[in-house]
Amino acid sequence: MSEQQEKRILGIDFGSRRIGLALSDPSRTIATGYKTIQFNNAVYDEIAAIVDLKKVRLIVIGFPISLKGGESKKTEEVRRFAAELSKIVSVPIVFQDERFTSKDAMATMITMNTRQKQRRDKGRVDEMAAAIILQSFLNTMPKDNQGRVTQ
Repeated sequence: MSEQQEKRILGIDFGSRRIGLALSDPSRTIATGYKTIQFNNAVYDEIAAIVDLKKVRLIVIGFPISLKGGESKKTEEVRRFAAELSKIVSVPIVFQDERFTSKDAMATMITMNTRQKQRRDKGRVDEMAAAIILQSFLNTMPKDNQGRVTQ
């Protein structure tokens, strides 16, 4: 397997019921929704298995910051989730501002002419939100003259 294939990034949209997941392409340029999993006792092992299977080298978790820039009860839940996950996986975990990602996900789905029934599927919205969180992170990474991520 080439070195480039071993540098995927996993994006996570954390929710107390469901967790949306997205993966970067091997060049770490494009984020794509991967799947939605249920938040239960097996969630950490399930994410660890995905990290191993997909050769993930970094995890980006959406961080719920209020419009005023403060933290909330949900922010603390995300911190606890990340702390527990870090006990199971050996890759770094970073946070990415997730303000408006659910609204952006819904707007994206409308733009893509997604059927109303599919837009009501909360799991699909969570997966899209994870892709938006991850894409926002990817867009901030340094790139070379050809637009490839240099890290």
